[in-house]
Amino acid sequence: MKMKTKNNTERMSPPMTEERILLHKVAQKVFEEASTVNLGLTFHIIISFHLKQKFGKDPYEVLVDDPKTFFNGLEEVLGAGAEAVISLIGAFLVIKYGVNCTADEFVRLLNKGDEPSKRKLKEILIDIANSSKETANINLQAT
Repeated sequence: MKMKTKNNTERMSPPMTEERILLHKVAQKVFEEASTVNLGLTFHIIISFHLKQKFGKDPYEVLVDDPKTFFNGLEEVLGAGAEAVISLIGAFLVIKYGVNCTADEFVRLLNKGDEPSKRKLKEILIDIANSSKETANINLQAT
């Protein structure tokens, strides 16, 4: 799948693997949860719509594959408010999922977008996925 970069050039997205599909679903889930809790469902729907229009694909694929591009796109849509939204999401991840990353660190991960930052973001998403599986198993065992 092709993706437009900031200067409107196109590049190919990596092939969809099972891990990438899981990471995209987790990214979408936590972004939706965090933005809905903090800013409302309408905000989440509007931002997701604008980001999808901007990127020409699922914005949560962009978040996982190219966090810097996601952050820049969010900045183009929200202006200076993008950093505040990412910070709220980072704080939500700490509170709800106990991730080992402060809200400020989460903002830096997305804003920096280098390989170590991408790895750390993927680790966070994998931890959330594993946490969610454990919670689901605990809930199933309790019934």
